[in-house]
Formats: sequence, C-alpha cells, structure tokens
Amino acid sequence: MEVSTPEEAPPVNVHAPFTRAERMVQLAEIDRDIASLLELTGKAIQSLGKQRSTEPDQSPPTAQDQTQAFQENMDKFLTTLHAVDVRMKRQIFGLEEAGILTLDKAKPKDEEGGARQSLEPNGLGMVGDLDVGWLNSRSTKVDREMEAELWTKTRQHLENITHASGAAGGADGAADSGDVDMTG
Repeated sequence: MEVSTPEEAPPVNVHAPFTRAERMVQLAEIDRDIASLLELTGKAIQSLGKQRSTEPDQSPPTAQDQTQAFQENMDKFLTTLHAVDVRMKRQIFGLEEAGILTLDKAKPKDEEGGARQSLEPNGLGMVGDLDVGWLNSRSTKVDREMEAELWTKTRQHLENITHASGAAGGADGAADSGDVDMTG
C-alpha cells in the first residue's frame, strides 16, 4: 500500500477554465446553498419566537439561549450568503470569459462624439440627470386627482349605505331615528 505524495501527482493548471460538468456541479452547490439560506433564516426567526416543547418536563429556553441560537443561525446565514455571492461572481466572470455575456456596456455616443446620457432608470429614482421623485414632489396634480377619486368613492359608498338602510328601515320605521348603519 503506497502513499502518494504531492510530487507524484501531475501539476494542476490553475488558469485552465472549468469544464461544463464542473460548472454544473458548482451551480448545483450554489442552488443547495441558496435553499439552505431560507432554512437558516427560518431557524433564526424561530429561535426568537415562543418555543413549543415536545416533552412536558422540558423547560422553555431562556432569552439568552434564544439570542445565542439566533446569533449562531445568523452567523451561518451570513457565511453562506457570502459564499454564494463569491461563487455567483465567479460564474458571471466565467460567462464573460467564455464570451457569453459582457459586463462592460459600451456607452452610446451622441453626434459630437461625447457620451450620451442614459435615459434608463438607474434604480435610485434617477433617469438621466432628472430625479423623478423630485419632479413628482413638485407636482400636486396626482395628489389632487387621487384625493378627488377617494372622495367620489367615499360619497358613493355612503350613498349606497344610506339607500340600503333607508329601504330596509322604511318597512320597520328604523330609519326615522336618524341613525345610519355604517357597517354595511
């Protein structure tokens, strides 16, 4: 029984790209870890909630025990999340190396040759140099229209209630008291 030493093994080329099979295995591991993130989140939340004991002689955990269990689950969660993030970035870089996608978008040029401002939203409420939130806050048209719509719906609702109670109350005389049933 011989023990192989590292000198006997062929050297591994660290610059060689991963094969498709290796990438599929890596993606499967990432998928498993993402599912475990949900499990760890659930365990962390459950550790803070009221614990149900399955055995009647078992005492409920103390607040310190619950906090410690929460910390342990959150540490595992953050470690797993970081690992998933790193491996997803590696996969994206691998796709870029293979020429499947490009991360650097070419900036569109205007007629003068300078970079043209993008009119796509950037996810922060900005479109180009315009702040959509700032523009909307300067206009009261939307507020006035929504308020008018709500007042119209409220008026219709109250009229329906009044007519319904008037029709029902007219037969037994309950509508003459001046009270309107607002629960309908």
